[in-house]
Amino acid sequence: MISIERLGVVLKNGVPVYGGDRVAKFNPGMWFDGKDVHMLYRYGEIKKEYDENIESPYLVDDVRYARFTPDGKLIFDEEEKPAIARDTAYDSTGCQDPRIVYFEDYYYIFYCGWDIDTAEPGTSKPRPCIARTKDFKSYEKLGYADISDKDHMIFPERIHGKIAFMHRVAPDIQIDYFDSFEEALNADYWNSYHEKCDTATIMQPEFKFEELKIGGGVPPIKTEKGWLLIYHGVEDVPGGPRWGVYHMGAALLDLKDPGRVLCRLPYPLLSPEEPYEMVGDVNEVVFPVGGYVYEGNLYLSYGAADRCVAMCRMPLAELLDELEKYPVE
Repeated sequence: MISIERLGVVLKNGVPVYGGDRVAKFNPGMWFDGKDVHMLYRYGEIKKEYDENIESPYLVDDVRYARFTPDGKLIFDEEEKPAIARDTAYDSTGCQDPRIVYFEDYYYIFYCGWDIDTAEPGTSKPRPCIARTKDFKSYEKLGYADISDKDHMIFPERIHGKIAFMHRVAPDIQIDYFDSFEEALNADYWNSYHEKCDTATIMQPEFKFEELKIGGGVPPIKTEKGWLLIYHGVEDVPGGPRWGVYHMGAALLDLKDPGRVLCRLPYPLLSPEEPYEMVGDVNEVVFPVGGYVYEGNLYLSYGAADRCVAMCRMPLAELLDELEKYPVE
C-alpha cells in the first residue's frame, strides 16, 4: 500500500463579509514554480435562505489566491478580493473549482462558470471557462465552451503539436485535441459534441468507488512512467449523501498517447475519513484539484466536504510502483 500522509486543513474558513451565513474555502488548484506554490481556491459564502432546486446556495462564489511553501505551509491568503470574479454573463453566479497549468509562458486557469441565478429558467448550465495570468495579480478571461461540462484542464505540453484538452461530460472523461485555445472555445465545435463524445472518451467508471461518475482532478503530471492522473470518483452509498461519496482515484496514461490508459488503481487513493472530510456543506467529499512534486513527494490539494482546503502527500515512487501492479488490459 501507499504511505499517504494527511497534512490536514491548510486553509480555514473566514468570517462572512458579504452577508452570507458562513464561509467555505475549498476545491483548490495549485502550481509549484520551483520556489512558491500558487493556489487558486473557490471562495463561497452560503446564503441564509435558498431553494437548492432552482438557485445557487452561494451568495458569493468566486476564485481567490493564496501562496504556500513547497512543504504545504500557508504564506499568504488574499481572501479579501477575488482573483477571478463573477463579471460576465456565463459566470455570473459562480467561478468554481480552478485548476492551474503553466503552458507556453502563461498560467492558464480552467474554471467552471455557472449562471443559474441570472439565466432564463431551464437554460443554465455549468460551462468550461478559461482565464490566464502571468503574475497571479491580473487575469484575462479567454471565454468558455458552450456545453454542459466540468472538470476541464489541459496537459502542460502539446501532444503531437496539439493542445490536449481533458474534460468530463458525465459520467466519463474525454480528451479532445486543438491547435489553439480559440479553436477549443469555438461554439461550433461543441454544438454537436454528444455525437462524437464516445470517440473522445478515455475513461469510464469501472469500480465501486466511482460507479456514479468520474471526473478529472489534478492536471496530468509527467513522470518517467507516464502521465499521472489523479481524478475523482463518486460512489452511490445507500443512506449516504444525496450527491454520493467523493473519492480520489489514480491512473497512469501513455506519454505519447494519453488516450491510452496504462494502469489504474482499482481502489480509492484517498477516501473521506477525517471529520473535516466527512461533515461540511456537502458531506463525505475529497475532491482533488491541485498537485506537484517536491523532494520526491507528491503533494495534493483537495476540497474537503465543500468547506475547507486540505492537503496530503505521498512518495511519488511508491504510487507509481503501486499503479504498475494494476495494468489495464
